Amino acid sequence: LADVRADVSKLMDIRSGCNFALLGYAYNTRYNARNDANSGQIAVLSFRKKQEGTLLRLSYSANIRTLGAGYAARWYFLIDGQECSSPEKIDVVMYQGSAATNTYVPAYLTGVCSATSSGRIGTGQHSITVH
Repeated sequence: LADVRADVSKLMDIRSGCNFALLGYAYNTRYNARNDANSGQIAVLSFRKKQEGTLLRLSYSANIRTLGAGYAARWYFLIDGQECSSPEKIDVVMYQGSAATNTYVPAYLTGVCSATSSGRIGTGQHSITVH
């Protein structure tokens, strides 16, 4: 709980403009734009984290859909093969109640992460995947 309070405190500092510096960014705009798979990896990005004690801000946007009556789907980030655990998981869920529609919905998956079940995300090379 103390780690979560510290992470939230850092996030509040960032939002209020205190103690904030752009430490770097990485992005990827190349992925299979039409992916009809029912599961698996959608996008991947490798990056090097340069400074300890910082949070990762992750964002992904796409048009999503769930096909079939009464089905739900979940999109989420994996960092080095693990879901974020601090402050909490980062995901978006969509429920499709009617089989008669095939509607794509714009979605924005975003959040901050400081640790996974393997521990705090330290400096060095990391991989982020969207599933």
